[in-house]
Amino acid sequence: MTDAQLKEAVLTHWPFFGVSSRGDVFARYIPYGPVFRWNRNQMVPMPVQGSDLVWLLHALGEEESSLSETADAERRASRGK
Repeated sequence: MTDAQLKEAVLTHWPFFGVSSRGDVFARYIPYGPVFRWNRNQMVPMPVQGSDLVWLLHALGEEESSLSETADAERRASRGK
């Protein structure tokens, strides 16, 4: 699935499964349900949904990083405090 197809799938509210160009795995299991993301051997619901999630994916695309890398960096930073 291309990033454009993934963003379209997020907005259509129908079930889908896809991998972004940065390797993030996303899925929606039921129509109009939440979008989940693969994280540490489980699918977890995204904190943002719909157009906010599309904006987040776009912003991450500009930064050339994945959600996994961002979450790992935040986790390491919080341990260092």
